[in-house]
Amino acid sequence: MEPIAIVADLLYREEIVRARAMAPEDKLLEGPRLVERACGVMLAGIRHQHPDLGDAGVEALLRVRLDRVSSLESS
Repeated sequence: MEPIAIVADLLYREEIVRARAMAPEDKLLEGPRLVERACGVMLAGIRHQHPDLGDAGVEALLRVRLDRVSSLESS
């Protein structure tokens, strides 16, 4: 196994241990936090790919991409 794969596996295992130790109410709040973080990463990627877009254009493209993901998940 490559060193990067070993490190990734260890980090994943640590994440599982932390998740199992979380209180139920914290687990419930983690979902929206993860969605917010993912949207932030997607917004940064869109801004990087399309530096000419304003905030409204970036958010519109984010909605398009989220709709695409949603349609893929429902099919």
